[in-house]
Amino acid sequence: MSNLTYQVEMSFVGCLLTGGLTAKARELMTWIEPEMFATHRLGAMYTRIRKQARCDNLIDMVLLEASYGEHFADMVEVVKNTTGAANIDGYAAKLHALWVNRSAQKTLLSVANKLTSARDDELEGITQAGLAELQRLLSQRQSAKPVLVGDLLESYVKVVQERSKTDFDERLLRTGLAGVDDILGGISPTDITVIAGRPGMGKTEFALTVSRHILNRGGSVLFFSLEMDNFQLIDRLLSAMGGLGVKKLRNPLTMGDEDFARMGEGISEIQNKKLYLVDRGGLSATEMTTIAENHLSNVGALNAIVIDYLGLIDHGSDKGNLTQQIGLSLAQLKTFCKNFQVPIILLSQLNRDVDGRIDKRPRNSDLRDSGNIEQDASQILMLYRERAYKPESDNPYTEVLVTKSRFGELGTAYMRFEKGHFADCDQAAAYQRCQEQSPSPTGNKSKRYG
Repeated sequence: MSNLTYQVEMSFVGCLLTGGLTAKARELMTWIEPEMFATHRLGAMYTRIRKQARCDNLIDMVLLEASYGEHFADMVEVVKNTTGAANIDGYAAKLHALWVNRSAQKTLLSVANKLTSARDDELEGITQAGLAELQRLLSQRQSAKPVLVGDLLESYVKVVQERSKTDFDERLLRTGLAGVDDILGGISPTDITVIAGRPGMGKTEFALTVSRHILNRGGSVLFFSLEMDNFQLIDRLLSAMGGLGVKKLRNPLTMGDEDFARMGEGISEIQNKKLYLVDRGGLSATEMTTIAENHLSNVGALNAIVIDYLGLIDHGSDKGNLTQQIGLSLAQLKTFCKNFQVPIILLSQLNRDVDGRIDKRPRNSDLRDSGNIEQDASQILMLYRERAYKPESDNPYTEVLVTKSRFGELGTAYMRFEKGHFADCDQAAAYQRCQEQSPSPTGNKSKRYG
């Protein structure tokens, strides 16, 4: 045990004894537990103090003497070494942090010991359990404290003043697609935005389109590709930025001098972009948030995290239905967004029910294991492309149905989809074209043109 640990624990107990049962002391004792102390006698002392506070509604040394007996001298010594109770909050926070560090060390040692004697088929389970425990420890926060709304108003006015500044709007994430941004009004740093669609609708391409917009504005993106490898993603990026087809990049023997020149232009454009790729399949939410936290520590700010896609996340093998397991994964991702102020763009498949309907425009109920996804997502964007069902159609547009928007509006935006890439288009013209031969959508009319 370090001298710092002893000094912090002694100072915290001393603050309780000298300051008495203040409102702050009462709050701190709701989440500081005796087992968080490394010094046994200080932990025992804290146990008696907390018991007195709960039973007698006070902290009083004279009354503690009767129950403390011959060890009362230890309590007197603690008080002598305490200069005051003003920093009790800081001592509590440090005591908690030191306990978390010790617990993490014990967890790592336990995992290491188990791994040395484990069978090959047990290694992954032991590692996953250890990572989950570390995540639980590192994500712990002090318990929430109710705040009187009147005490918040002064700070709220300052927040409104900040929002009125010209640079505040830049803090919201934009997709770069005017129709979509017009409906959403921007994506907040704590949002999970779900991009959903049946296979072939362009979910990954949509995520890459948004990523390119962020990168072109000097931003940074962490892209978890659980399905495609890194080179397949680079194929798509070069195709969009260099203006040549993915098929040619996959078969360079068909490329001419002009194609190679375009590829070179695309490489030059990508070279200095802050795009970070992780192409390992089967990652859990714990593993991804750990990677993201380490990335933030090592590299710095992130403007967005993309996960492609939800169905390939390892939700664990514990007993229970998949909806519950997905709910736990989403809760972890949501906690990460809130704690680190980084929005997540999460791609998701839809179930096959949509294919059996006359109107194949998707709904929230088409999300696989949809309950938790609907609950935790701030925005849900559904992609529908007529050509995916009718290859003979000359309709070049993809409909983006905003079926949930916690802070914005619902509606439908339109993008042109040609040569495998998305681009902006005239919203009114696209609306008219998409309504000509398709059944009228229910509840998803265009915000501006429907």
